[in-house]
Amino acid sequence: MTFRRLFERGRGPWLAIVALATLALGARAARVGIEHDNASLNAVDAGQRRVYDEFKATFGNDEDLLLALDHPALLDGRGLALVDTVTRALAALDGVRRVWSLTTAEELTAGASGAEPRPLVSPPWDAPDVRMRAVAALDRTPDLTGWLVSADRCTAGLVIELEERPGDVEYRTRIIGAVRALMVRYGRDGVTLHLTGVPVQKHDVAAYVDRDQRLLLPLAIVVLGATLAAFFRRPAGVLVPLGVAALTVVWTTGVYAWSGHALNAITSLLPPVLLVVALAASVHVYEMWRAAADTDGVGRALAAVRAIVVPAGLCAITTSQGFASLAVSDIPAVEQFGLFAAVGTAIAFLLGMTAAPAVLSWLRPPARSGTEHGATLWLLDTTSRLATRRPGAVLVVFGIVTLLATAAIPRIRANTDLVGFLRADAPLRVDTSWIDAHLGGTLPLDFVLRRRDGGPIRALDAYRRLGALEEAIRARPHVATVTSVLAVVRQVHRAESGGALALPDDDATLGDELDLIEESGHALVGRFAGPELRALRVTARLRAVGTAESAPLVEAIVADAARILGPAYSLVPTGALYHVVHDSTRLVHQQVASFATAIVLVVLAIGLLFRSLTFTVLALIPNVMPILWTGGLMGAAGIELSTGTAMIASAVLGLVVDDTIYYLAHYRHAYRGDAASAIHATARAVGAPITAASVSLVLGFWVGAFGSFKPTIYFSLLTGLTMITGVVCDLLVLPASLVVAERMGRARARPVTAP
Repeated sequence: MTFRRLFERGRGPWLAIVALATLALGARAARVGIEHDNASLNAVDAGQRRVYDEFKATFGNDEDLLLALDHPALLDGRGLALVDTVTRALAALDGVRRVWSLTTAEELTAGASGAEPRPLVSPPWDAPDVRMRAVAALDRTPDLTGWLVSADRCTAGLVIELEERPGDVEYRTRIIGAVRALMVRYGRDGVTLHLTGVPVQKHDVAAYVDRDQRLLLPLAIVVLGATLAAFFRRPAGVLVPLGVAALTVVWTTGVYAWSGHALNAITSLLPPVLLVVALAASVHVYEMWRAAADTDGVGRALAAVRAIVVPAGLCAITTSQGFASLAVSDIPAVEQFGLFAAVGTAIAFLLGMTAAPAVLSWLRPPARSGTEHGATLWLLDTTSRLATRRPGAVLVVFGIVTLLATAAIPRIRANTDLVGFLRADAPLRVDTSWIDAHLGGTLPLDFVLRRRDGGPIRALDAYRRLGALEEAIRARPHVATVTSVLAVVRQVHRAESGGALALPDDDATLGDELDLIEESGHALVGRFAGPELRALRVTARLRAVGTAESAPLVEAIVADAARILGPAYSLVPTGALYHVVHDSTRLVHQQVASFATAIVLVVLAIGLLFRSLTFTVLALIPNVMPILWTGGLMGAAGIELSTGTAMIASAVLGLVVDDTIYYLAHYRHAYRGDAASAIHATARAVGAPITAASVSLVLGFWVGAFGSFKPTIYFSLLTGLTMITGVVCDLLVLPASLVVAERMGRARARPVTAP
């Protein structure tokens, strides 16, 4: 169906189809869920997943909750009684596997049949010697310090092991809610409680995603509506572009939900981003319709579409390519964002070229007063005069700025900090910082030690090497404590020998004591030793740091293990924290590849449209510059490369090139042998809608600054800033480059005269 047939005969049926599709997809969009386990933020790596699954099958779920209880007299009867009360309340919650605390911990002591597990401290809590017994017990078991009790013995740690329930995504939410209710109940009379852990991070991220959806989308609509109203000053100039944007969000979110996806910390950006991106084409259609000379409604709509469909189509292609290039990431959340943002861009083009002009064809165009966009046109005239009269100076100044910005790019560091990404007043961030300062490390980094031949680890030499490795790990920066099965082995040897906490002196004694350990039923054995001692778990608790610190730490620990353990053993990092460390490092390399792919695709698309090497090169200059400036700003300001900010370059390239395409498409038609005249005509013809669309994009993106996560806040602010600088480059660098290119072409065409 041609556009004429659509607008003359089919506009009613087409709008009815659009309405029905909106109802169907809107029902799906209304039921889109929120991801509760952050699974889509983990890279799809079969090898890493296999190691992690084996780890959990051997040692259990590593995603514990850590509750810190600070009491002014912790080791007195009242303090220990409260620890016991809270421990029992936590253990009674559905989904809790076990609670480790001062009142459930055990030590191995000499008994009638050898080493026997006994409670570390036991009631009655009001006994006069309870404090003395508790202090003596903690002195005998120093491995608990920094884990179940602080060094000053004023804070108790309660480690809550959760059951593994793959089919139940809500049980952790219920547990965390119940724990926080206990915190309110018992947090009085000088007692404070603080909660952290990976499950809390996932729970709070889901809650913040839901909060952002309810806040950011309505706020973006208000901001965009106000911007369009200020620029066009007509109801149609607000409602038509905003209507197309709203339909795009509903359709895309509906398709997203229909495909079985739930919103996560990254894809939660889709609705506000698409709301902004979808405005551009319909803003240009409205401006062309408003400025058309035809008095017939259908004729005006056709004129508007024909004037804009080719550059708008190319803009949709390049924007989709920029988003789709994110699909090279093996982090599902990033891949989903890229793919569905590309789908949404295509939907926006379809609706902008059909539904918007169909509606406009029924409307009466506003009377032209000759004063529309007065301030904007003055600005456009000023920039075009500067670019055409001083092109060399413009290019030199912008070139120097670009070189300075590029020099700061190497200062950017990759860092993912799930707690640090939250706002400073977020409860999880407050609690984690408090626990980190008063109890010990809050981040469990796990390793699995195995013999390379798969045999059981029973040699004394191996345990001595493991002890040396523990000391090496403990000496590393950011490490608070290190725990392994050695804590149990030393207790058994003390119980058997009556000496100090130490390893036995010979293999035979060690063998007997390992047999006792496996028979003892001590709870720590299953947590740190696999069946038949074929795998040992080593847990290093880290201070609250990001992957910029933890990634090199993992490499250093693995190197220490290779040096200390020797070639017969392997130490493999795994666990929830290691997933974050590993994925953050890979993300940087993938986004470099994504940006390179986006540039290649955009160059090909522009080359196919203009079929001119000169135009293709000139189109790249004002679009690469803003991205380099943003990178330089990130390096100079210390803004880190994370899951959110790493997407900026690829996502923005497709957006900033849109203005260039509209500009060059009109310039090519306006050029009649004089670049300056063509530039002035182009600035007046397309500069106003470019400015309106760009200002809307910028303000729409900046709405994300009210979000809950630093990466998405930075993504929103930096993307908007890149759009601003992109417009500046299109209004100054692009026309200056066109003038210089024309002069160089004339110089080459000038005949050479004989001397």
